[in-house]
Amino acid sequence: MTGCTVAAPPPSPTPIPVVLPPVFAADAAQALPALVAAERAAARRGDAALLALLWAEEATVRDGRGTADPADDYHWRGRAAILDRYRLAVFPSPPPPLPDSALSGAVPQVHGDTATLTVNGDRWRFVRRDGRWWLLELAYSLEPS
Repeated sequence: MTGCTVAAPPPSPTPIPVVLPPVFAADAAQALPALVAAERAAARRGDAALLALLWAEEATVRDGRGTADPADDYHWRGRAAILDRYRLAVFPSPPPPLPDSALSGAVPQVHGDTATLTVNGDRWRFVRRDGRWWLLELAYSLEPS
C-alpha cells in the first residue's frame, strides 16, 4: 500500500538586496561623480530600486524648460514623485550613456554636508546624511542652448 505524500512547496524566491557600493560613503570628490554615474546607469536600465536608494527622501528634479525664467520650471518634489518621473518619462525613452569624459573633469563644490556638481550642463546638488552622500536635486534645461 502506498501512502499519499505531498511534495514540499517550492521555496519562495528570496529578493536580492541592492547594496550600495561603499564609494557613496567616500569623500565627495569620489562619491559625487559615482552617484551621477550610478543614476544615469540606473535610468538607462530602468532600475527603480537602485534609483530609490540614490535619492534623498526630500529630493527635487527641476526641468528649466530651456528658459531663464524660473516661473515656467517644472518640479518633481520628493522621492516618490521622482520615481514616478522615471517610470513615466525616463524609462520609456532612456537618456544616452554618460561619457567617462563628462565626469573626469567635474569638480564638486563642497560646503560641509552639502555639495554641487555640474555635469554636461546639468546641476546636481547632494547632501551627506547617515554616513553617505545622497542625490538632493537635479536641475536641467535651465537656459536656452
